[in-house]
Amino acid sequence: MRIAILGAGAMGSWFGGHLAINGQNVQLLTTNCDHIDAVERDGLELRSGPSSTIVQLPICMPTELKTPVDLVITLTKTFQLQAALQSIQSSLHADTAVLSLQNGLGNEELIAASVGVENTWIGMTMLPVDRIAPGIVECKGMGSSWFGHASMNRPDKAAKLESLFVDAGLDVRFDNQVKNRIWQKVAFNAGMNAVCALTHSTPGILNTLADAKQLVKDTAKEVVDVAAAMNITVDIEAVYQTVDYACENHGQHLPSMLQDLLAGKPTEIDALNGSVVRMARELGIPVPINTLLATLVKTAELGHSSSEG
Repeated sequence: MRIAILGAGAMGSWFGGHLAINGQNVQLLTTNCDHIDAVERDGLELRSGPSSTIVQLPICMPTELKTPVDLVITLTKTFQLQAALQSIQSSLHADTAVLSLQNGLGNEELIAASVGVENTWIGMTMLPVDRIAPGIVECKGMGSSWFGHASMNRPDKAAKLESLFVDAGLDVRFDNQVKNRIWQKVAFNAGMNAVCALTHSTPGILNTLADAKQLVKDTAKEVVDVAAAMNITVDIEAVYQTVDYACENHGQHLPSMLQDLLAGKPTEIDALNGSVVRMARELGIPVPINTLLATLVKTAELGHSSSEG
């Protein structure tokens, strides 16, 4: 199968690297020139605990992709997704499946607008992966991933996709109720990412202060309440358990929102807390914590961007 990883940052490189090791025809796509140069020169290094593996695989800018692909795995930011898909449009054919494993809400609609609902797959991942340096990514702990079709039951295709990942040693499973899991991840991220970003902290630091960890959980509870109003079932206790697990086991992981702030880049706040706030307003549900965090992160974006300039 010809696979393109659209958004080959930390997570995209991790998935793409393991699929390539298992013999799949993988093309990494990124706009990060330093990462491209490092992978072309030295290969992609995958680190996990004391082990390290280097894999050689092609990498280029999305606009340089010229060959047709059968599967696109998107791991960009939501605000980048439409333009990213447009940049590889010539490589998509009538049966190309596009699977989002990226954070946030709104990815399904953007993919469907580009390739049609029948080719739209959505999912989420709880793997904590960081890019240590150009060409080097490291998994900081365990985490599962799930995917499903946007609107239809396609068991044959789902089974093939699941086997693709599992055979490569990636814990990615089909779930016909994947939208519930996506909202569960949004609830987790809305609290964990925003609080860590604003305080320049890791989950391990939050674990040392009970009030900080409770703030993450209170933020998540607001998200779950909005989901419930939309008839989407999210197990709040499972979210709380995920928060506890991340704080205890992913102590050194730098959430992507914090990494983006420190780099002076736009964050995915609009696809997380911002989306929750907009939906809550339409439903008449108060979400004061998410409103505050969204406002503060947007303000911090401006401050970090100004300091970078």
